[in-house]
Amino acid sequence: MRRLTKMIVAGIVIFLVAAAALFIWHINGPRVVARAVAPDGTEFCVVQTCNRGLEFFTTSCYYRKPGGQWGWFYYDHQDWYWGRGRAEVDSVAKRISIYRNGRVTVAFEWESERFRLLRSDFPQREFIKAQEWMPAGWSIAQR
Repeated sequence: MRRLTKMIVAGIVIFLVAAAALFIWHINGPRVVARAVAPDGTEFCVVQTCNRGLEFFTTSCYYRKPGGQWGWFYYDHQDWYWGRGRAEVDSVAKRISIYRNGRVTVAFEWESERFRLLRSDFPQREFIKAQEWMPAGWSIAQR
């Protein structure tokens, strides 16, 4: 009986160490947690990067018109982990909505390049065009 208990405990410990290692590997680099492509080819992505500190994750939004430069919008620099978000394209309103936990937190209108941050825990923000432009050659694939 004692040997069985030791084997069970050892199995649990091995499982927990493996799970922790997989999670660390998963969050090690920037991750695209939501992505959508509008009918006109405009791409919109939400990317989360681990900060390795007390401010756990930085979450940013990026977009680009077909063949254009990537633009950046702020989402949060003290964010919690996103398993994944959901992006919904509304062709009639010409808007991409980003959902987190079932709630819209971002609305991006691709024709006017209007970005609205709609988080309930943060003051609403609105920008027309990017807050910052990424350098030429920068790509989400690098993230």
